[in-house]
Order: sequence, then C-alpha cells, then structure tokens
Amino acid sequence: MTHDPTSTVAVMTGRSPKDTLRSGTEPPAGHKPRVAPGWQAVLLAALAAVALTLGTWGLLSVDPRRIGGAGLIGVLPPIYFFALALSLGGFLASLSLPRIYPALQTWQILVTVFILHGADPLIHGLPRLEASYRHLGIADTISQSGQLNPALDAYFNWPGFFDLLGMLSGSTGAKDLAGLATWAPVGINVLLLAPLLALAARLTAHRRHAWTAVWLFYLTSWVGQDYLAPQAYAFILLVTLLACILSSFTGWAWRTDQNRLTTALARIVRKLDPSMPPHGLPGPPRAESAVLVVVCAVLLLAMTASHQLTPFAAIPILAAFLLTGRLRLRFLPVLAVMLPVGWLVFAASTYLQGHYEQLFGSFGNIGANAFGSLGSRVSGSDSHQFVVYTRLAEVGVLWLLAAAGAVLGRRRGAPWLTAAAGAVAVVVLIPVQPYGGELLLRIYLFSLPFTVCLAVLPLMSDKPGSLGLPRTVALFVLGAVLSTTTIVTRYGNDIMESFTTDEVALVNRLYDLAPPGSKLIEAVHNTPWKFEHYAGYDYRALVPAEFRPGASPLTCDAANQIAGRTGAYLIVTVSQLHAAELRGSTPAGDLRNFVSTCSANPGWTRIAENDDGVVFHIQGAGNGH
Repeated sequence: MTHDPTSTVAVMTGRSPKDTLRSGTEPPAGHKPRVAPGWQAVLLAALAAVALTLGTWGLLSVDPRRIGGAGLIGVLPPIYFFALALSLGGFLASLSLPRIYPALQTWQILVTVFILHGADPLIHGLPRLEASYRHLGIADTISQSGQLNPALDAYFNWPGFFDLLGMLSGSTGAKDLAGLATWAPVGINVLLLAPLLALAARLTAHRRHAWTAVWLFYLTSWVGQDYLAPQAYAFILLVTLLACILSSFTGWAWRTDQNRLTTALARIVRKLDPSMPPHGLPGPPRAESAVLVVVCAVLLLAMTASHQLTPFAAIPILAAFLLTGRLRLRFLPVLAVMLPVGWLVFAASTYLQGHYEQLFGSFGNIGANAFGSLGSRVSGSDSHQFVVYTRLAEVGVLWLLAAAGAVLGRRRGAPWLTAAAGAVAVVVLIPVQPYGGELLLRIYLFSLPFTVCLAVLPLMSDKPGSLGLPRTVALFVLGAVLSTTTIVTRYGNDIMESFTTDEVALVNRLYDLAPPGSKLIEAVHNTPWKFEHYAGYDYRALVPAEFRPGASPLTCDAANQIAGRTGAYLIVTVSQLHAAELRGSTPAGDLRNFVSTCSANPGWTRIAENDDGVVFHIQGAGNGH
C-alpha cells in the first residue's frame, strides 16, 4: 500500500517506466517532487482528533427518547455535523498534499468510521437489531452444550461464526459478549479497512484513487450488515479473499494463444481495458504462492461454514475475474461452487429437506425476486417510505457515478474493467431467490467495494498528483451529501432497530418468571431476547415486523390459541410498537388497543411492567379457563 506510484502505474498499465514518464503521468527524471512539510500532516492529524472529540460529544448529547420515525437525522445536534464536515475536509486536504501519508489517511478514515458508524453504541449503549441478541444466544448455546442441533433452526446448519464466538468466549473467559455486540459496527468496519484498501489498490490506477474509494465505501455503506452477525464475518472474508487473489494470482488461467476462443477473449479484454497487464502481475515465490493458495481455500471454507449467501456471491465474482484475466487459479471458481453446494447437500441436509420449496421455489423468477422484495420495502409509514426512497436515491447516485467512471476509464485507458465486472457479476444472484426480501440489499453491499472504485474516476484526475482545489471542493460536496443521506439510510429505522435498558430488563424479568420450556410470545417480531436460554423456551410471534397489506387487528384469541392448554407468557415492548407503526405490520394504534383490551380478559395477568413494556401470563385451558 505504500509502494512507489511509478511502479504501480507501470505494472497496472502494462507499460514500461520509460513509457510512463513520456505519458506525463509522472514527473520527468531528475525532478524531485515537492514534499509537504511535516507540520501539515501533524495539523491534519490534530484536526481529525478534534473532529473525533466533537463528534463523540455530539452523539453522547443525543436523547434516545427524542428519536422519531425518520431516525437520528432529526435529533443530531449541529456540532455533530460540524465534526463530520471537519473529518471529511481533513481527509480531502490530506489527499491534496504532494505526498501521501498512509498513517495519516488511516487515522482520518478511522475517525470518519467512528463518527458515522459508531452512533448506536454511543447513543444507546446496547447491541442494535434483535438479531444481535439472538446471535449471542446461539453462540452461548453451542458453547455451553458443545453440540449442534440442526433441527432447531437454520443457524445450526451454518455454525462457523457462532463456533468462533464460542471459542472467543471460552478463551477469554468472557461469558457475556454483549459489549462485543454493542461495538461490533465499529469493530467490523475497522477490520474491513485493510482488505478494502488492498482490493482498491489493485482496482485503481494509483493510491489517491484507492484511498478515496475506501473513503466513499464508508460514506455509502448504509446497509447495516456490520452488526454481530455471520454475514458481516463472511463479508470480511470475501473482501480479504478478493484482495489476496488480485494481489498474488492475477493473470490468465490459460495461454491466450491456445485457440480461437482464448485469443478472442484476450483481445476483447485488451481492447476494452488497455491498462490490463497482458501477462498479469508478478506473483510471489512458489513457496509463498502455495501458502496463499491454501489461505484462499480456507477463506472459502470459512465463508461456506458461516453464511448461506456470501459463498454463492463469491462464485460469479471469481468467474468474472477468471474471464477477464485477473485470476490464474482456474480451480478456485470450481472450488467456490463445490464447497457451498456440497455443504448444502451434506452438512446442511436437515435444513435442505425442510426448506426445499423456500430455497428453490422462486428460482428463475427475476421479477418476484428483485421487484417483489423492493415493493415490500416501499411501504409502511410516511417516515419509513422517506427512508426507503432516500436509499434508492443514494444507490442511484452512486451507480450513475460508477457508470460514468466505467465510460471515462475506457476513454482514458485507466483501470476499470475488473471493477465493473465485479460490480455487475453479483447481479446474477437475482434469479436464484429473494433471500427473505433482502437480496437487493446484499447485492448492493457485495458490489460496493467495486462500485466505489469506479465512482472515483469522474471525480479525480488520472495523474497521481494532488487533487487540486476544484476537485477537492467537488469531492467535499459529494462526501457531505452522501454522509448526510447515509445518516438517514442507515439510521432511519433506529427507533425500531435499537432498544432500551428497560426492554432488556423486562426480558430478564420474563426469564426469571417463566419456567423452562414455556411458550414465550412477542406481539410483533422485534424483541431483544434469546440472548440466553435460546433452546430453553418455545418462542413465538403473533405477527412479523414487515408490511402486511390490509393487516387485520391483533386479537386476544390469537395469543390464546398459542397458549393452548399449557398457558404462555406474552411480552409487548415499545420497540414492537415502533416496528409495527413503521413497517405497517398492524393497523395504526392497534398494538396499544390490543394491550388495553386483552389486559381485561379472564386468565390474562400482568406479571411485570416498566416504562417500555409489559409481560402477561396467559393461563391455559388446562387450568380451568
């Protein structure tokens, strides 16, 4: 990442250093570039520290109770936006210096990551998303029992990530990983920085492009899959794998003069992107290559054992690398196919048998898989729809920039084809299945490391020198817009994705009161529970936290039917209420009516209550009711 830019451009373009000098992309021989005084770097580092301090102060001053349907954007103080502007301006100022300071750029990006992606732990101090609590419970169950129960649910068929959490807990003696889950969004983004930068360095012409691409990634990474989850872990593995391939194994997997097909393919690639090195980049020594091959295989296996979707996303990306002369290990795409398919058939056979229709029932239905999931999200309250439309707008802007970057890269002879191939390759997942309505979100995330490398091309010069004032201003305006919209798109659902200490305390009280094996019911599927006793209770939900067209009101009979003869415990929390209102799970105001009506029912007893929820015990018919 700190190599000499002259050699980088020469290798990436396939031209000799002499030709590179003639092209004007580097200063002539004997010319000594002006070196920025050290005090400028120190000043910019101090500016980032000021931004970090002010941003943290601004986030800590937010009252979570004031957060509304549009999320954090409505309650953040002006000092927060000033801090964000300082971090953006400082980073661009550092790129405008005649010399790159990797340590400085790293520090500045980390500050931006903390300000932009550390809002939840600073404001709420608890893990975000109910899935975080569930994942803690799965890891605890596996760690305590030492066994897997594939029949329990899908997670136990892909246990790699949870085994890792269990090992972490056992080796450190930390039985409560709630703190790790709370700070996971920051930690995961920090872990992504090195592989992202390594990948961007191989997809762009020089280091300023690479640093700016990584900066754009963090400004537009709003999907929110960076919580304590298998998909976050698998995404880190995927980016690391791709960076390793492009750093060590780039080149054609076959002789380009072998037959007409390979000759024509190489000619097309060379014509589309003249900067592609015809024989690839020089690889490491044979012994190191053998080690790295094993590392790539292990990364694929770790992804396969941890997540259902990410290994299948790796397949088209690796195929795109292979067909564009950026992967000389022809067996790797084959291995990428064999591992997840073999895992599904053998290791996850219990899940496959019970969910065959769910997995393959929509295969080939492009419209339903893509637009069906999109249509289900453009729904709910006005605030929620505003967030969704803002997401669409942000994606549209980024993809327009990427498309323009591909066109300009083609005209300028700058590297673009590999990034474009990687960004487009994951679209082939659409005909497979909707992945619970989240497929388009995942496709955006998988393509983002490639998209940002294209998006920088219209914004920056091909020359590796400093940005210049006009481009610096343009990038600052774009960064300010994207970071502000990301506050909306990432934290627009904060009112339902974050929880309070009272809600967690109410769940703990429920566990104290309900005997093991009891039926535990949540009115709407959005409760911070299952962090313990994951397999010890029968968990149910009356309605999911998603849009239900023409949703009918909740009734006491629905809970009574679940309670049956043995009885049950029902929990209703403020986060369930927010989820129902934002997503349109129930009619407006219905959850409050449900609580007030059912609390007067015979056999319904309030056994625990605080400001953010209530727990009922529902006596079963076997008890005389």
